[in-house]
Amino acid sequence: MRIDNLTPLMARSLLAALPKAAPGFPVAEEEIAARQMPVPVQGSAANQPVPSVAMLVTLAAADPAIERRRKQAIDAERGVDALDKLHKELAAGTPSVERLQEIVEWSENIEASDDPVLQSILSEIELRVRVELAKVDVQA
Repeated sequence: MRIDNLTPLMARSLLAALPKAAPGFPVAEEEIAARQMPVPVQGSAANQPVPSVAMLVTLAAADPAIERRRKQAIDAERGVDALDKLHKELAAGTPSVERLQEIVEWSENIEASDDPVLQSILSEIELRVRVELAKVDVQA
């Protein structure tokens, strides 16, 4: 996919296609093991709680890598939204100074991702931002 053809809708679709959890995360295995565990009989000596799906989801959400990736995806969407607003302002005339500042700030603060798919999307958005800023003679 060429960056020239990247639209805000396409970028959002690409972001939505990213897996919501890190590959290889053992949630599915734990969930299967939890289903196969015998239900404890009341008054049993080994009265330990059975892991629930909610608890496993909470543990998965606490993973710093997943949380960092979620924040990066939100940052990417923020960049796409800013580009979309800029395109609307350019179509209506001249973009506002606030919009240009928002895009420059986004470009300066975007962080690299460990996920190659997300990094590719971020790179394409950042390139599109730089192209749009160059069109109005602003450097990021």
